[in-house]
Amino acid sequence: MLGKPDTWKPAQAIVDLGGIADADGITEDARAWVSCLADEYSSHTAHNALVRDYYDGRVGVSDYGVTADIPNDQTCHWPQKAVDALADRIRLKSLSVPEGDQEALDGIVARNDLVSNYNRHLPVKLLYGCMAATVTKGADGHARVRFHSAETFTALPSPDFTDGVVAGGLAIARRERTPWSGGAAVPTVVNLHVPNNIGEFRQVGRGVWAYEPGETREPVPTLYVFSHNGIGTLAPFGRTRITEFVRTLTDDAIRCMWHMQVSGAFYSMAKLYMTGLTDEQFDAVMENKSKYQLSRLLALTAAGDGPGPNVGQLSGNSPQPFIDELRALACQFSGATGVPLNSLGIVQDNPSSAEAIQAAREDICLVAERDIEADKATLRRVLRAAMAIEKNVTVDELDPADAGVMASFASPMLYSLAARTDSALKIATVDEGFAGSRPFHEMVGFDEATTAALESDRRRAQAVDAVAALNSTGIEPEGGGDAGEGL
Repeated sequence: MLGKPDTWKPAQAIVDLGGIADADGITEDARAWVSCLADEYSSHTAHNALVRDYYDGRVGVSDYGVTADIPNDQTCHWPQKAVDALADRIRLKSLSVPEGDQEALDGIVARNDLVSNYNRHLPVKLLYGCMAATVTKGADGHARVRFHSAETFTALPSPDFTDGVVAGGLAIARRERTPWSGGAAVPTVVNLHVPNNIGEFRQVGRGVWAYEPGETREPVPTLYVFSHNGIGTLAPFGRTRITEFVRTLTDDAIRCMWHMQVSGAFYSMAKLYMTGLTDEQFDAVMENKSKYQLSRLLALTAAGDGPGPNVGQLSGNSPQPFIDELRALACQFSGATGVPLNSLGIVQDNPSSAEAIQAAREDICLVAERDIEADKATLRRVLRAAMAIEKNVTVDELDPADAGVMASFASPMLYSLAARTDSALKIATVDEGFAGSRPFHEMVGFDEATTAALESDRRRAQAVDAVAALNSTGIEPEGGGDAGEGL
C-alpha cells in the first residue's frame, strides 16, 4: 500500500464487537439480533476497507510488467472523483412542512444541524453505497438525528422490501479512548434498533458489555438507510460508486502511468551498449555506468588481438502511446461513472462549447436526480419519526399536516453559479415578480443575510412610499391629529 503523507488521518479506531452477544443483562431476543448484525457488519469490513483505500489513493499494482530502478510512487485520484463529482451535485437546501408545525421542524433541523450533516455524509454514502440516519429521544426530550456511514452501522433489509426501512439495525453511537483500549478509539455505546425497542450496549471493559433495553411504541425500527443505486431486492442497500470495473480501470491507469514514467526515464537518457570488451574493461564500465553514459567522450582499448570494442546507442521510445492509452482508459472510466473527462485531468484538443459541456455532465446529473428522489422519501421517514418524538406520539398517530414534510434540493443540472444565474435571469424575463423573490436571490448566489437585508430595505422603502402617498392626498394616518381633540 502506498501512503499519502499530506492527508490528515484520525487517531486509530478499532471496531471490535467481540463479547457483545454475552452482554450483562441481555435478553434472548436481543442476543439473537445482535449476533446476526455483528456477523453482518464483519462480512462487509474487508470490502469497505478496499473501496476506502481506492478512494484515498492508497492502492498499488502488484504486476507492472517491467522492472526499473525508479521509485514506484504512482497513485490515481479517479475513484475519489467518481464519488465527489456526484456528491457535489446533490445538495439539500431546506426542509419544510407547509401545512404543519414548521416551528417544531425548524427546531429539529437546527438542533441536529440536519441539512449540513446530510450534505457532509453524502460522500460516504456514495463510497460505501449507503448511509443511515438514526432517530432517538434525547435526555432533554427532543429528537436526536444522527447520520452514520457503513463504518459505524449495519442493518438487515426490511422483510417486505420497503426501501429505506430495515428489519433491525446496529449503530455505533459513541467511540472513545479508554484506559483499557491501548490509546485507540473503541466503541463504548452501541444502539440496537429493532421493532418497539432501542437497546443500548455499553462496553465497560475490553470485551465486557452491559445491555439496557429501551422500549418504544414504534413498530418499525427508527434506523433508516439512504442507498445509492439500489436495485430492488437484489441490492436494497445500494452499491458503491467504486465498483469492480472502476477499480480495474484505476489499476490499469496506475500501470499506464508507471510505464510512462519508465519510458520517460529511458527517453531522457541515452542507452549505450558495448560489445567486444575485455574482462577488465567490462568490470570498469559496470562500476562507472553513469559516468561513461553521461561523459562526452568514451575511450576503450582493443579487445586482445581482435577488433576493438564496439559502442552503439539504443533509441528511446516516445511517451505518446502511453498518453493515448491513458486517454482511452479515462474515456472508459467516464462512460462507467458519468464523470466528465476534464474532471479526470484529460484536456480536450479543442475547447468545448457550452452545449457540449452540458451534454458531458448530463449522465451524472441524471444519476444525481435519481438519488435525490430516493433520498427525499427517506428524509420524510426520518423527519416524521423525529416529529413524532417532538409531539410525543407514534408515526402512525402523527397529524397528517405534520407528516407532510418536504425536502428541497438544489438542481444538479445548475451545477455552477453561472448556470444558476443564467437560468434565474431567463425565468425573470417571463415572470416579473420572480426577480425580487427569495428563490431568485438563492439562485444568483445571495446568502441568507444578504437576502434578509434586501427584504428589510424593500419593506422600509415601501413604508416610506406609502407615507408619501398618504401625505400627497392630504389623508391623515390613523391615530394622527391633535392629541387633545375630543377630550
